[in-house]
Amino acid sequence: MMTHFHFLTREELLSYNSKRASINDFTGVELEDDSTTFAQAVDCCTSLAELKQSPSDYVIIGIPEDIGVRANLGRAGAAQAWDAFLSSFLNLQHHSDNDANRFCVLGHVILNDLMDECQSLNANNHKERIQLSEAVQIIDQRVSTIVKEIKGLGKLPVVIGGGHNNCYPILKAFNGIDVINIDAHTDLRVANGRHSGNGFSHALEHGYLRNYFMIGLQENYLSKSMREILHDDLRLSYTAYQYDYTNIAEDVQLAIDHIDSTNYGLEIDMDVVANFPSSAQSPIGFSIERLRKTVKEILEVSDEMPRYIHICEAAPIYGYPNQVGKALANFVNDLP
Repeated sequence: MMTHFHFLTREELLSYNSKRASINDFTGVELEDDSTTFAQAVDCCTSLAELKQSPSDYVIIGIPEDIGVRANLGRAGAAQAWDAFLSSFLNLQHHSDNDANRFCVLGHVILNDLMDECQSLNANNHKERIQLSEAVQIIDQRVSTIVKEIKGLGKLPVVIGGGHNNCYPILKAFNGIDVINIDAHTDLRVANGRHSGNGFSHALEHGYLRNYFMIGLQENYLSKSMREILHDDLRLSYTAYQYDYTNIAEDVQLAIDHIDSTNYGLEIDMDVVANFPSSAQSPIGFSIERLRKTVKEILEVSDEMPRYIHICEAAPIYGYPNQVGKALANFVNDLP
């Protein structure tokens, strides 16, 4: 029994459908036409037993939290990305050229209890920051449990965060794989406590992460000690963001050469996109299209599909929810 996971029902999925009556009928008619939306067509499973029988390749789950970001002294807001994603993704149109049956929208990790408990905590207070860190460790347990179940059924989890702290429980569920992380930051901070800046450090320390390649790293933010770590640890490598360099194929090939492309996870941190509403928003970075092309190139040249995909750190409150929702929806719908 999944105590801390909410399986979305078909009724809940359909509640995200936009209602648009005909201009000639203002009586509350459901929809303007009879087009089929993703809310109607994606697979809906209300138990792991149903998921086992699902023909869908991709299982989408949400982690609506930003406790890890706050524990890292970052800006809250990533907890709303899951709902923004659903609002856009479930209104996509299902047809022969855009098949919703690839996806099962399973549901989300239940975290409202922890979010409520942590709402008033201030990370600038040492004692309260420790409490935030302890809450992240509980999140780790809940996330790892559902991801391990999805993995065990031979499905590909597509995880919508949430903070980048959730890379750790995902990697724990896979227990030893490589990672390509498209990100402006390493998230290799010291493995003391738990927060969004040290998920990969903990994963390396426990053997859950083997080889790690970062694309789009912004070197301006690398400390001397971090530069030394990246230079000395042969498990780590990266390509830096350069505004006047756009050889996507070369960046991706360097990543593929560094990792085992038959056994890897793909991480996408929305902080890498310039001016995108995110936890560590920056005017410098990739365009949305460059990010999409980078992901496309990775999927095309790797020997196999990634074992999981994790999209994190989007924060709708710093922009427009539909902006975030549509971006995330397109990233997921780009999957073959």
